[in-house]
Amino acid sequence: MNKYEDILKGDTLAFDCLYRKYYPVVYKFQKKYYLKDFDREDWIQEGRIIFHRSLERYEEVHNVSIGKFFKSNFENHIRSLVRKQCAIKRTIDVQSVSLDQKVEKQGESFFDYIGAEEADVLEQMIIREKLEQLPIVLSPFERVTFQEYMNGKELEEIAKDTASREITVRSAYDRAKKKLKAIIYD
Repeated sequence: MNKYEDILKGDTLAFDCLYRKYYPVVYKFQKKYYLKDFDREDWIQEGRIIFHRSLERYEEVHNVSIGKFFKSNFENHIRSLVRKQCAIKRTIDVQSVSLDQKVEKQGESFFDYIGAEEADVLEQMIIREKLEQLPIVLSPFERVTFQEYMNGKELEEIAKDTASREITVRSAYDRAKKKLKAIIYD
């Protein structure tokens, strides 16, 4: 017999009282995970649903508190929702723009699109984390060339400033661009 039988039979007051003890779990995961179009009320409602399911499935013989059981169930549920949203995003790739087109059109303002477009927070975090790898994978010359180009200098000017041939600078820029693509699309 489940010790939460009274609550499961419809005692909403007891359910609300018990659920309020576990609001911090819901708020913790709200801060940890981003779900597009989810406001505070949506999180609370998802928490209520999963808390009720947790009460239905709870068995004391497993020596786990209802709090830990709910926390585990709720995190699994939220992760499933995040995966589902990410899967939906992959189907929208038809609307995406290639990296070459971005660099060609925006030049030095290429990286501004990260904050300017209405991309969701999770996607922005992933891109920023990936971009942190760029200085590590670029050679010092590629890094200088790419950075100067992104600051608005033309390849001719970069070649003159670095006392290099223009073809060498062009090659470094092309390699840097290729490595950037590999990082982002990896």
